[in-house]
Amino acid sequence: MNSYNIYLITLLFPFFILSQSSLNMEQIGNLEYNQDLNDVWGYVAPNGEEHALVGCANGFSYVNISDPSNPYEVFFVPGSNSIWRDLKTWDHYAYITTEAEDGLLIVDLNDLSGQSYVYTTDFFNTSHNIYIDEFGYAYIFGADDEYVVSNGGAVILDLNLNPMNPTLAGVFDSYYLHDGMVRDNILWGSAIYEGVFAAIDVSDKSDPVILGSAPTSCNFTHNAWISDDGNFVFTTDEQQSCYIGAYDVSNISDIQQVDQIQSWNNVNSPVIPHNTHVMGNYLVTSYYTSGITVVDASDPSNLIEVAYYDTSPDYDGGEFEGCWGAYPFLPSGLLLASDQQTGLHILEMIDPIYGCTNEIASNYNPDATADDGSCLILGCTDSEALNYNVEANVDNESCEYLCDGYIIIPPIVQSDWIVQEGESIILSAEANGNIYWLDSQNNILDIGPSYTTDPIFESTMFYLYNEEVVEEGVQGSAGEENHVCGGNFGCDYSGGEYNSYLVFDCMSSFNLNSLKVYASSAGQRTIELRDSGGQILNSTVVFVPESANDGYVIDLNWEIGTGYGYRIGTNTQMNQNNFGENNPGFKRTTLGQQGEVLTNYPYQFDDILEITSSEYGTDYYYYFYDWSISTPNQTCISESVPVHITLHQTNLNDLELSKSIIGIFDLLGRNVDKIEKEGFYFKMYNNGSIKKFYHLD
Repeated sequence: MNSYNIYLITLLFPFFILSQSSLNMEQIGNLEYNQDLNDVWGYVAPNGEEHALVGCANGFSYVNISDPSNPYEVFFVPGSNSIWRDLKTWDHYAYITTEAEDGLLIVDLNDLSGQSYVYTTDFFNTSHNIYIDEFGYAYIFGADDEYVVSNGGAVILDLNLNPMNPTLAGVFDSYYLHDGMVRDNILWGSAIYEGVFAAIDVSDKSDPVILGSAPTSCNFTHNAWISDDGNFVFTTDEQQSCYIGAYDVSNISDIQQVDQIQSWNNVNSPVIPHNTHVMGNYLVTSYYTSGITVVDASDPSNLIEVAYYDTSPDYDGGEFEGCWGAYPFLPSGLLLASDQQTGLHILEMIDPIYGCTNEIASNYNPDATADDGSCLILGCTDSEALNYNVEANVDNESCEYLCDGYIIIPPIVQSDWIVQEGESIILSAEANGNIYWLDSQNNILDIGPSYTTDPIFESTMFYLYNEEVVEEGVQGSAGEENHVCGGNFGCDYSGGEYNSYLVFDCMSSFNLNSLKVYASSAGQRTIELRDSGGQILNSTVVFVPESANDGYVIDLNWEIGTGYGYRIGTNTQMNQNNFGENNPGFKRTTLGQQGEVLTNYPYQFDDILEITSSEYGTDYYYYFYDWSISTPNQTCISESVPVHITLHQTNLNDLELSKSIIGIFDLLGRNVDKIEKEGFYFKMYNNGSIKKFYHLD
């Protein structure tokens, strides 16, 4: 496979079938070991042959993969037993760190006998990880030597003068770094116990400077890798059900998370991500029991998993087993994966089979591995219907509505009126519910048994309908009612690095009126509601007094719409600002003294709400107790009834007949009781009009 083939992967999101062990990736070769493996790296020898550098529990293995279907070990350098080994290369040398007390192993890869190596403990005895930048500086993370680093930050070694005998160039030791990578003299460090990744300027190796930092979604930052354009950082949090995260770092003073994604089988059970690497527009990640995964990150705000290979099909869920390391940078385009149990895997991407991958679609293709957007899912597409299908994209006229089962009698009203020009009238009606009055444009004019019109100057129409309650709303509570301490150490509050949340589903809209928390100290907190992708939907800043014993009720009055995977938690940045740590200082429920589970998931309320888990699974219950919820009354309406208003049309005869004479006058304006002479006279009417006439004798 050529190195560019990885770019041929589809951008479309596949629907994963959990029985599959791979997607758009196949194994070319496998080398098994009689001991557990840890990390892996790649190397191209001067003759162009590709090799794998494999960390083993008891040493370092150098493997020739020039024939990827028949890999073989060239040599092995023994070392002390350790779960952890990490490997990188500079020129034709390999550098291996371990948490055993071996210091730094340096191997000359030009000597295929494997005899040209040295262990040095000049700068540390144990360390967790290593990275070597493009300038020949090695960064040793999590080292133990108290004379060089006391916090386990980064020991910086210069490899240029004598690669087999490096010299100390500088130290970063503001806090412990679990991992890191460096490009253009910017160290992207993973401060796992701080829960953040940090950008550190190492231009002056003797005086590194922190430029900025940001927390990751699970506050347990395991590794971080910068994009090729330097605008985005991708991270992993090494905990169950956590994420590969994407962060915009183009403004280092205002880092923003733009997306996050979990592995293909996390929906089946919570899986732990390990290390991610940026390969062009793709993220290649070792993902423990999920194997090796590939995510399309061409749009960092829309991460899409496009390939995977399960290297340990016998393991699943939140175990620290399976795929430890991944390496995607070989010129051939081959991918390397080191699995603790099943050895070294040599893999390559394969072209996807396009089609509809959704099993519920009418045109589902069981052979398809990549969705082409052609799925036809029949169902009700009206979100107001009882049987609304969120996945349906073709309406099959099957929608069912609550009001289909009720007959609402229209209001009784006089439907025809004749009025004089400029007249206002009072319209009255009778019904068992609320009567709504509307104009001819369906604008609501009033609600009630009667409506007084404005002066009428032309014929018009009014409409009215009857609204009745058919189902009463409900009120109640959900979740753990009170905090419970099982008697074990730390049963009240989690560590300062943690800030977690509860996950819940909403099957029918409801109002979240209030929650109860138990606060260790007074101060402001931000309560946040996020969707399943981590986007904030609602938030409120509240002052919470010290309430460790009796709890404190926070009024929210949030309307929650139908949806799944909602998260409710607190804002990490405000917690850090106000309390100096990620934790909000709220009590949470954890395991009992004997390890018994004190939670009772799922917490259900009718068919409306289900609290399914916490961020860290169902053994924990975070922060929010005694949820007060309510739902509105369900109403249905009758058909509209028209009211016709007709303006009375008056002719000359009508006017003549409708008026009466109040007096007769002669030409001099004298009142005439009886006309006796011939001549002109005037009639005056009650409407103020005057008529001149001639009387003949």
